[in-house]
Amino acid sequence: MESAYLKRLSDFFQKYNYLLIYGAGGVTKDLLLLLEPCLYRDRTFIVVSEMKGNESRLGGYSVREISEFCHVSGEAYVIVSAAPRYVPRMKEHLNELGFEKFCTSACLFDEIYKEIWEKPLINNKIMLANGDGYGFGGNPKYIALELLESGKNLELVWTAGCGGLRMPAGVRTVRYGTYEYYYELGTAKIWIDNQHKNFFTRKRKGQIYIQTWHGGGPLKKIEFDAEGLSSSYLDLCEMNSELEDLMISPTRFNSELYRRAFHYQGEILECGYPRNDIFWKSNQCRKSIERLYGIGETERIVLFAPTYREFDAEERDILDLKKVRHSLEKRFGERVRILVRFHPFDKEPEKSYIESRDCINATSYDDVQELLMASDILITDYSSVMWDFSLQKKPVFLFHPDIKRYEKERGYYLTFKEMPYIEAFSSEEMCKNIEEFREDIYEKTLTKFLEDYGSFDNGIASKVISDRILEMMEA
Repeated sequence: MESAYLKRLSDFFQKYNYLLIYGAGGVTKDLLLLLEPCLYRDRTFIVVSEMKGNESRLGGYSVREISEFCHVSGEAYVIVSAAPRYVPRMKEHLNELGFEKFCTSACLFDEIYKEIWEKPLINNKIMLANGDGYGFGGNPKYIALELLESGKNLELVWTAGCGGLRMPAGVRTVRYGTYEYYYELGTAKIWIDNQHKNFFTRKRKGQIYIQTWHGGGPLKKIEFDAEGLSSSYLDLCEMNSELEDLMISPTRFNSELYRRAFHYQGEILECGYPRNDIFWKSNQCRKSIERLYGIGETERIVLFAPTYREFDAEERDILDLKKVRHSLEKRFGERVRILVRFHPFDKEPEKSYIESRDCINATSYDDVQELLMASDILITDYSSVMWDFSLQKKPVFLFHPDIKRYEKERGYYLTFKEMPYIEAFSSEEMCKNIEEFREDIYEKTLTKFLEDYGSFDNGIASKVISDRILEMMEA
């Protein structure tokens, strides 16, 4: 698929010896994905006001201070690429430095959408995304599967981060951030997401935006409730809340949260999360996971799912999986295999947990929900998967050796003492908790917890949402 506008833009850039993209954050990362076919690598640079706090390269391009190019300002064209709140000051700075030829990334996208919106809106096209190109998973996956089951004539488009995704028949992929991505976005009747869309998103009349979100339960503080989030991120949250037509809620708590923490004023569908429907179905994925990782039918599967941290873990913060496995086998009387699911944002987490008979790295497995269903026990730290997993009434053990450091990074709506999950602050305490685990006491406190916070999950969320989507398309 070709864009006449991008072709003209490429020819325009060729007139200049230097193309400077001013800004080195997430907005520029998104811009580079669109402009890659138009850029001349030997004359394109990412520029910032000052290098302090910035990496030397971004997306394969050199990052330099913009002042280095003042002497060639007449030979340079600048694209101001940043969150909207920072653009006016950046334009002033360009004028101060003597740059006269520049535009904003938002202006480029306005032209892109003018071109795309010449095409009609396709009433049966639905565009789905798990993050900004994660694998086939999350709430959007289960909505897509339900829509396929409906037998209706639908065009389902999945947002992919790269090639090679295995998709079911009836779902095609488009690579995130490309021109093709914005073309599909601009012509789809319905969008289904589980996190915020980027600043380059434009919504035309007749389009419907459904937000399923990705976290459930009364756990981590988010959006306007959280401390320390950047103003630009909160701007993005506000922008999305204004664009959204429907939010999907898994609990009474989340419904209240959307109003307060997201500043969302639209409709909320209280039906549970589609991804959790799997817990009410027969465990068909257990056997495939056993085959994939060489796990026996009689072995107990334990999923260890540590969350992402902004800080590096210290040696004392590493869970001793060998000792934990021994305690699990002592308590439950079966051989245990531990699957470890690292957070996708973590860099080289395997240096802390080496793959062995005690620990199998399952990070590359696309759908964490299938891992949750197949597992008998969950060990996590601060991840919201604890809520989803506990809907099955299975044991959840928490490992919190670095809780003071983590609480500075992220706050929680409840203390962990108010939750039913079993908390430990060292490997030794974790082993003790496992060996002394009382299933009857745990299940009683867990049931009350789920009732208190108003869980809506009952195994039919995908069907409820799919039916609603089909109604919207016919309206």
